[in-house]
Amino acid sequence: MSTHYFIGIGLGTSIQAALADWQDELKAYVPMKQWPRPEEFHITLQFLGATSDQQLDQLTEAWQTQQFGKAFALDAAGVDVFGSPKQPRVVWAGVKPHDPLQQLYQHVITATAKAGFEQENRPYRPHITLGKRWGSGNVEGPLPLPEKQLAKTILVDKVTLYRIEPGKRPKYVPVLVKDLEKE
Repeated sequence: MSTHYFIGIGLGTSIQAALADWQDELKAYVPMKQWPRPEEFHITLQFLGATSDQQLDQLTEAWQTQQFGKAFALDAAGVDVFGSPKQPRVVWAGVKPHDPLQQLYQHVITATAKAGFEQENRPYRPHITLGKRWGSGNVEGPLPLPEKQLAKTILVDKVTLYRIEPGKRPKYVPVLVKDLEKE
């Protein structure tokens, strides 16, 4: 099996704890098969998938020269789903639209393109996965997703390349970290 990677934004422990509370509330009535552990919560910027050693070397080189911009803060914005509201594939917490996040995404795409990775055809939808893979049964009508607001801001001060190690803890291992410029 090939090693898979993604580039993302890690979250602080206080944000992880708040999102874990949302997750606990959802577990009572949303039968997802997988509930990520709080330390696995992140915002994906780009999923790279199976990555060769050569691609990893090229990405490391591009990573060192690419500017990723300035640090900024984000706010989480409610809970939603991907897929059918009666049997969603993913339950997630969103983030409020923010120009610096879109700019960071573009910087990441530029760096990965230099290493030969292709950009996804789908529009970028920043989110934090709270649960995935529907378990069983149907829900009458759409899921009663809570209207949530996170009282804490998410500080985005670094970008991380993660290696995915299924079945291990931690599941996501930082490989490269790039600090964003301080204001």
